[in-house]
Amino acid sequence: MRLPNSIDQPFFAYGLFRLGQLAFFQLRDLVTSVSDPVEVSGTLLLRDGLPIIIPSGSGRVAGSLLTFTPELSEEAYRRVSAMEPDKHYRWEEVEVEGKSANLLIGRSPRRGSVVCEEREWNGWNDPLFTAAIDVVEEALRSQHFDCGLSRCPRVI
Repeated sequence: MRLPNSIDQPFFAYGLFRLGQLAFFQLRDLVTSVSDPVEVSGTLLLRDGLPIIIPSGSGRVAGSLLTFTPELSEEAYRRVSAMEPDKHYRWEEVEVEGKSANLLIGRSPRRGSVVCEEREWNGWNDPLFTAAIDVVEEALRSQHFDCGLSRCPRVI
């Protein structure tokens, strides 16, 4: 995915890169400040487990406003762009708390998406990281695999 037009602006993160979420650690060393929670106008959808915003939607979506160290902002946006799929997202500028910020919005947002029942997404609740791990552990136990511990450690 290509970088946003204005890499000197903060990033509104409402998914994997939001403070406390699974991929925030990839940006932590490049961030100078975080405002959380903050909101933008829009509707939050889910497609293949990933959150997508429709900025023209009727609600509010919670997230984090990440401001990067100026000389490291290009690297920060490279990290974000490397993880986010082109088929799901494109960059757009949005106003957040009186500041212009970069936001990943959904491409063809209604195609294959469902409305998220919450106003904020939490990747820690994703079945890939909860129920799926339990299924793998059960499969290993059923094959008499013994890791030597009372409960095999989770690898995420």
